[in-house]
Amino acid sequence: MSVPGVGGDQKAASSLRTLRVWDSPTRAMHWVLVIAIGVCWWTGENDELEYHHYAGYVALWVILMRVYWGFVGSSTAKFANFVRGPQTVFKYVRTLHLRNTPATLGHNALGAISVLVLLATALAVVVTGLFAVDIDVLYSGPLSMYVDFREGRWFARWHSTLFDVLLVVIALHLLAVAFYYAYKRQNLVASMITGRRKVAEASGEELQVAPVWRFAAGAVIVSAAVWVVTTGFFY
Repeated sequence: MSVPGVGGDQKAASSLRTLRVWDSPTRAMHWVLVIAIGVCWWTGENDELEYHHYAGYVALWVILMRVYWGFVGSSTAKFANFVRGPQTVFKYVRTLHLRNTPATLGHNALGAISVLVLLATALAVVVTGLFAVDIDVLYSGPLSMYVDFREGRWFARWHSTLFDVLLVVIALHLLAVAFYYAYKRQNLVASMITGRRKVAEASGEELQVAPVWRFAAGAVIVSAAVWVVTTGFFY
């Protein structure tokens, strides 16, 4: 006597395979940015502005590296492989209510928008912080010398406002992750930790890993750029 549903579940499980979906640089940059933003929030709330600056510099490095990696990195990290047009996005949105939609190898069409908005907002926060002038002019941004006090205070206000916007974007991102975990049974957090995900057996996609030297070269260039910026171009 067969038990209803058991055969179907076993068949579905057998039709899945575990594939590598994220390379080490992508996962490392993701979690370092999470930590950097968390430190930025804590130091900003507790007036630890010296450490706030350092955390912001780390965030700037990660954002620039992620943009660089989005052009020359591994296949799932490349913008060209996951950023889609409006028609594809709308088509994907119409399937959100379905619980059995197959997991994509990397970012889905809607997740791509989340990535772009997060990176753009985080970059805007950091850039405005570089020009921001502290009310006591003690912990102003490294580029604040290129603006007057009034302009610097304008950058400071926008720095604060955009950070609040960033927190909202992060909250929406977390809600989406929770939705995929609770409703669609897709553990996106685990994938970003282990780099692996279960996908349909029929999927022929494979992660194309970029060479380490390419990441190292970008790291040197981006590190030099961040150093030049954070020293106010006095080098």
